Amino acid sequence: MGEYYRWVNVDKKEYICPEDFDYGSKFGASMHKDSTPLHALHSLLTDEWKGDRVLWFGDECSVPEQSSNGVIKTLYEQSVEFGYPEDAFDMICESYRNVSCLFKEAEEDVREWIEDDLEEYRENGKLDHFNEYGIDFDNPYEGLFLKTAKRRMFTINHTKKIYYTFAETDMLFLDRTKNDYGDPLPILMGYGRVTEPGEWLGDVIGVSDQRPEGYSLIKEICMKW
Repeated sequence: MGEYYRWVNVDKKEYICPEDFDYGSKFGASMHKDSTPLHALHSLLTDEWKGDRVLWFGDECSVPEQSSNGVIKTLYEQSVEFGYPEDAFDMICESYRNVSCLFKEAEEDVREWIEDDLEEYRENGKLDHFNEYGIDFDNPYEGLFLKTAKRRMFTINHTKKIYYTFAETDMLFLDRTKNDYGDPLPILMGYGRVTEPGEWLGDVIGVSDQRPEGYSLIKEICMKW
C-alpha cells in the first residue's frame, strides 16, 4: 500500500491532507513545487501557522519515548495523553483538525465528506467517528473554502537563519543533475518509514515574497530520499 503523509502542525493540533486536494499522499506525491498541497502549506505558514512547528509526517512510523528532537518529543507526549503511546498518526487523525477545508482548492472533495457527515448527523444525532474538519453542524460551511493556496518566493528556516528560492538555489538529484520540478521541503521536514528524519525537523519554518534580511541563501540542495 505504501506510507501516507500529512502536513502536521503540532502546536495548533491541525493538519492538511493532500488527498483533499485530489493529490496522492505518499512521500513524493506532493513534492512538485507547483503542487496544490504545498501551496496550501505556504498560505498557512504566512498566516494561521506562522511561527509554529510543522512536519511532513508518515503513517507507518511510531514516535519513540526518548527523542532529542522537540517536535517528536511533543508528538510522543500528545500520544500518551491520547492513550496510545507512540501511535502519533492515529492520534492526529482522531484528535487534530483537518484544515484542508479552509481552502477553495479542496472544496469539491471536502464538501462531499462533509455532506456525508451531515447526513449521518441528521439520522443519528451524532457521528460514529471524529469530526475531522471541526464543523459546526448548525452552520457547517461557515468560514470554509475561503483561503487560496499560493506559493511564496522564499522558504525560510528561522531557527537556522537560512533560506532557499527556486530563482537562485540549485535543486539537484543524487547524481548532481538538475531537479527542475521538486521542492525539497518534504525531505527537509519529513519523518516516516521511507525517509530519514529531515534536517529541518523541529525548526520554525516560514515563507515570504520578501528576502529575509540577515539570513544566508542556500546555494544548492541535494534532494536525497
